[in-house]
Amino acid sequence: MLHIDIWADFACPACYLAKPRIDQAIAASGHADAITVTYRSFELFPDTSPEPFDSFEHVLHKFGGNQARATRLEEHMATLTRAQGQPYAIHHPVASSFDAHRMLHLAAEHGAASEFMDAVQRDLLGEGINVYTADYLADAAARTGVPAARAEALLAGDEYADAVRADEKLAREAGVTAVPFTVLGGRLAIPGAATVSAYADAINQARTTGDPQ
Repeated sequence: MLHIDIWADFACPACYLAKPRIDQAIAASGHADAITVTYRSFELFPDTSPEPFDSFEHVLHKFGGNQARATRLEEHMATLTRAQGQPYAIHHPVASSFDAHRMLHLAAEHGAASEFMDAVQRDLLGEGINVYTADYLADAAARTGVPAARAEALLAGDEYADAVRADEKLAREAGVTAVPFTVLGGRLAIPGAATVSAYADAINQARTTGDPQ
C-alpha cells in the first residue's frame, strides 16, 4: 500500500492545477486500489479576515502594482487550467479558509475529501463563488457525501481545529512554505504542480521503495 500526503489550500491556483494531474497519474498507475491519499491543511492566507477580498489585489501587490504583469500571470494560469477542462475565474474571493479546512477533515472522515476539495476549488477558482460562508460549506459538504447534520454541527463549534493546526505544524517542521506539496510513501517529496508524467514516475518510484518503517 502506498500512501500519498498532499498539503493544499482551496485558494491555491497551483493546487487546482495539480489535483487532476495527481488523480490521473494514480488512475493510470494500475495500482489505484493500493494507493491512499490524505489531503492535509495549509492556509496560504492564515491571517486573512473572514471578509473576502479580490484575489487579483494579492497578485497585483506581488508585482508592485504592475497591472500588465499581474494580468499576464493570471491569464497564463487560466490558459493552463482551461487546457485541462477546468474553468478559471481571474477574479475570485480570498478569505480565511480555516473553516473550509475543518470541513475537509470531516469530509475525510466520510471518505469524501477528494470530492470536497474538487467541489470547493471548482466553485472558488473556477466560478468565483464565495466558498467561505457557513451556508456554502454546509451545502458543499452535503453535496459531496457528508451528512448535513454533521456539517452543521461542525460549523457551530470548533471540531477539527486541532487537526488543521496539526497539519500546518507538520508542514512547518518539514520546511513547507508553498503548496501544493506532495509526499509519496513518507519519503519522496514533490513541491509545486508537477506534470502527470512526473507524478506517475514518482508513484512508480515510491511503490518500488515502499513506505519507511
